[in-house]
Amino acid sequence: MVKKLTNNLGLKLLAILVACIVWLIVINYADPIVSIRYSGIPVEFVNEDLLKSKGKVYEVLNGTDSVDVVIFGKRSVLETLSYENIHARADLEDITIMNTVAIQVYSNKSNDQLDNIRQSRSVVELNVEDIKEMPYTINVVVNGTPGDGYVMGDVSQNKNLVRVSGPESVVRRVAKAECSVGVTGRTSDLSTSADIRLYDENGKTVTHPNLTTNVSTVDVKVEILACKAVDIVYNYTGEPAAGYTVIGEPVADRTAVYIAGRQAALDKVERIVVPESLLDISGRNESLNATLNLKDYLPDGVRLINIGDEEFDGRINVKVDIEELIERTFAIPIGNLRLENVPEDYKGEVLLETNGTEADPGKANLEIRVRGIADSYTNVVPRELYGTIDVAAFMEKSGVSELPPGVFRMEVQMDLPEGLTTTEKYYADVRITAPEEEQPDEE
Repeated sequence: MVKKLTNNLGLKLLAILVACIVWLIVINYADPIVSIRYSGIPVEFVNEDLLKSKGKVYEVLNGTDSVDVVIFGKRSVLETLSYENIHARADLEDITIMNTVAIQVYSNKSNDQLDNIRQSRSVVELNVEDIKEMPYTINVVVNGTPGDGYVMGDVSQNKNLVRVSGPESVVRRVAKAECSVGVTGRTSDLSTSADIRLYDENGKTVTHPNLTTNVSTVDVKVEILACKAVDIVYNYTGEPAAGYTVIGEPVADRTAVYIAGRQAALDKVERIVVPESLLDISGRNESLNATLNLKDYLPDGVRLINIGDEEFDGRINVKVDIEELIERTFAIPIGNLRLENVPEDYKGEVLLETNGTEADPGKANLEIRVRGIADSYTNVVPRELYGTIDVAAFMEKSGVSELPPGVFRMEVQMDLPEGLTTTEKYYADVRITAPEEEQPDEE
């Protein structure tokens, strides 16, 4: 059997080869119908202007803007085609009341020689809406903090409005238009271009393929200024009515502020002085309350600034306290009058005139008239008040270097509580006794 198979082997192999060649010739001559598959053919839309002219805009739903196709035709024809030759088209002029458009698949090459085209879907599903256009104010958001000793000044932009156009439902979601810039660590002005972004009321970005704006960027300039703290000086002018006095210095709800400006301008400002003419108390018998705007007294090129969360508009309230002066008479015990700086080895004694009679020095009093506001009399006990008589000051004023024994009228300086003063000068007689001469010893 094996021998029969191996006999004339060469002829048999040749016969097989000839048979294959004949089969290929027959197959190619017959050119049979075959198929080829193409996936993800994008759908091209035509007559889009028809919708726009009606104030409409569309959105493709459910990913129906691509299609898979199977093409049937002769092998010889299909072998000449490629992915780029296959097209899908949807004519928006033929949109249905269901907002669908038929998909037409074709080849731009040998299309009339194709037997059949099968497609995975027949229509594009659309959401059609009215076009809405609305204007929005462009807000510039500045992030970060300038370098130490510097603050942010004015922020300017070359555009203030952006017009947003697109599907009505999308446009109505837009709550604000913003662009942001950063100034962290800066010590000089910033000029930059910032992209405009649209946000909904929850701060989420609003985007959509059919959402457009008439401008996309804004040129922003941020001023960076030097800053420092300065004191405010308040002065008043005039005198209150007779019998009244000013209590202390003017009191304001702000004694210092932060100012900013170019460094050259800032270096010239050491303090802010409020003109005294604004606090005129002439002839007043009650306190003066005034509201001033500190911005009116700043030099050119310098401005007030807020630090942190403070909100200060420059308005300050100032008060000059004025109160009535009350007079009272106090009896100061003679024992409360003290002598000072009596010449060495001399003795001094305070005398009081008591209507020509000898009085008990412990009971004799010096009556003084004092003046002050009501609060100054609080807890004042006359018998606990003291006065001093400076003998050395009397001698200097009298122009003498030595004081002979005798009685001299000297001024009393009262040591009164704060806010109380005497209405006039008061005097007391002082007896000065010379040192006793030494007596000789008796033999």
